[in-house]
Amino acid sequence: MVEPLRRTVQVAENGRMNLPADMRRGLGLNGAGRVILTQDEDGIRISTVDQALKRIRALAAPFAQGRESVVDEFLAERRAEAAREDGEDSDAGRN
Repeated sequence: MVEPLRRTVQVAENGRMNLPADMRRGLGLNGAGRVILTQDEDGIRISTVDQALKRIRALAAPFAQGRESVVDEFLAERRAEAAREDGEDSDAGRN
């Protein structure tokens, strides 16, 4: 198991603090950027938006397995409906 990085940082009176460079690199942050802070009973966790999206996609994946995209399903339904309407229109013209 990989040992987690631990650093002690100074927090200024206004709440500002510096995220150490090795930790920024570990998060894939280059230069300025935004992070998500999550506080729970164990403390505060810092993550990037990309990490959060990856986690959300992983949580949602079991519900989307074997399904087409919702947009593709919608378009297929509309095409089928249009084909049925076209068939009804051509049948009506024969009478």
